Amino acid sequence: MRTQEPCTGRHAIGVVLAGLLLLACSGGSAGSSSSAPAPPPGSAPSGAAGGSSSAAPGGSTSAPPALEPAHVAYTTIAAVQAPFWIALEAGYFREQGLDVPAMERIEPGATLLAALHNGDVDVVAAGGPSLMLGTLQGLETLIVGSQMNVLESAIVVRPEIRSIEDLRGKTVGVSRLKAISDVGARLGLERMGLKPDVDVFTRGTGGIAESLAALEQGAVEGASVAVPALFTAQKRGYPVLIDISGMKIPFANATIGTTRATVDQRLPIVERALRAVSQGASRFKTDGAFAAQVVAKYTQIEDPEALRGTVEVYQPIFVVDPYPDLPAVQAALDVEENPAARTAKPEDMVDLRPAERLRQSGFLDRLPK
Repeated sequence: MRTQEPCTGRHAIGVVLAGLLLLACSGGSAGSSSSAPAPPPGSAPSGAAGGSSSAAPGGSTSAPPALEPAHVAYTTIAAVQAPFWIALEAGYFREQGLDVPAMERIEPGATLLAALHNGDVDVVAAGGPSLMLGTLQGLETLIVGSQMNVLESAIVVRPEIRSIEDLRGKTVGVSRLKAISDVGARLGLERMGLKPDVDVFTRGTGGIAESLAALEQGAVEGASVAVPALFTAQKRGYPVLIDISGMKIPFANATIGTTRATVDQRLPIVERALRAVSQGASRFKTDGAFAAQVVAKYTQIEDPEALRGTVEVYQPIFVVDPYPDLPAVQAALDVEENPAARTAKPEDMVDLRPAERLRQSGFLDRLPK
């Protein structure tokens, strides 16, 4: 660290030069009390936006560029959102030049679409169906990235439900209707020969924890859950009846969304967010201990075995390259009930510009995988 030389007024010529000298020795702008965190292990090489300062003529060091404010949100308390959480906790948003002091959780569906449409959120971690529904409704929401392109969940049931036939006529709790937990349950039921809304019904509970609570209270006979909540359910005596993860169903599951206006007007912001989330996915895949620590913080699950199992489940299926997978988007379109989905194409649901720019930059090639 360079030692700052003491300032004196001995060489000052007049009030103006004295004032300039005093400013030069102040060590930074007024009101700034904290510095950017040191890059955590596994972070990208220096040189990323916001990640280093530059040398000015004469050998002096210029101040780093100002951070760009960005409103980032996520939609569910499940480990599928972990790359976003890690991007915040490890300082990757800041490293990429974005000021993201915190992330709020926004309910998927209408609440999320309103927040995007009104400009309250710039970038969001959300299931593909919510973002696609906004596009089909004319709200110009778009998928700009993806962290996972298959469904990952399971349906756990009360102990008295011992077969698929036992589930006939019963109700499965999901976080919200049309959310990923609902879509996964419906597709899993169909593959097991049960018709949703005819043979088995789904009921929105408000969240994964609420689905487990409804299961315990007997308000539902099954619950659609993902890890780490899945491990919690099993420890409480609720067995897995339908393993949706094992079916390897292609689907736009963990997507990254924004609006057309944001991409058109703030493309660098979206690309920087993709960079940070890619770093988050890379860190998850290569640093299991840190990934478990972050998942524990956001899910409030303290069981080391459940956290370790969660990391092991997601490490092979998270992707570092966030380029949207069009077949997975098509799979999500296939189950969308909005009539406009019948004539829509995957290309209508996505904007590939940010992910394409990220690929061309070479940034992804430097990330551990």
